Amino acid sequence: MSTKKNIVLLIAIPVILIALGGGGFVMYNQMQGQHAENLKDLEKFGFTVLPSNTHSESVGELGAKQLPSTFHESKATPTQKVIKGLMDDNEQLIEEQRELRAEIETLKAEIASLENYKSLNEHFAPLSLAEEITAVERQLKKLLLDMPDARRFSNLKVEAMSAAAGHEYKKFIGAKSLILSTSEREALVRDYLPEFAFCVGDGIDIAANSPREERLITTFFRQQDSSILPNNLRSDLDTVVKPCQTALYERLSNYDKPI
Repeated sequence: MSTKKNIVLLIAIPVILIALGGGGFVMYNQMQGQHAENLKDLEKFGFTVLPSNTHSESVGELGAKQLPSTFHESKATPTQKVIKGLMDDNEQLIEEQRELRAEIETLKAEIASLENYKSLNEHFAPLSLAEEITAVERQLKKLLLDMPDARRFSNLKVEAMSAAAGHEYKKFIGAKSLILSTSEREALVRDYLPEFAFCVGDGIDIAANSPREERLITTFFRQQDSSILPNNLRSDLDTVVKPCQTALYERLSNYDKPI
């Protein structure tokens, strides 16, 4: 009896062990599979919470989309760190250029405004004395050339007549400390100086005995330098011009500057 039990045990124990081993192996595989599934689920959850790449896309200076960086600074190699530094410097330079362009546009606008202001000032500002005398002579010359009575005078004499009138205008406004507007100046020239100019022209006909002396008289009236004229010519010219000046001064004594 004891021998039979031993034989049964010898046969049953390996079978039981094999069965237990097979069941344990199956259970272990099932546990490993479940663990892998759990890891996948956890990984998916992590991706939904945190992006896989912390470097986002950006838009460049010209509007083109720039790809995100493919490396993290903590894991970057020295070369990658240099590249990253250059990229940062480039972005800073682009921003500085943008600011400089804005400043340039602002300065351009200010310059345009100043130029416009200068132009307006120059347009409305009074002429210098030399410019004013030039304007007087130009206006008087035009008036004389449009007058039939002035056709008897040569162009050279008209130049001398205009220069003489311009000199008298200069003396008059200087003595009266007048600052005339354009319309006031033109009115004075139109109303007072043609008669004086005709008188001077007739006097030149008397004083000058040659075209050369006419040129000398014209130069004298232009430069107001008496040394240009020979003594006899200067004396003759003074004789014929003084009555013209006297008549002009008498008429100008009644001049009232418009208010």
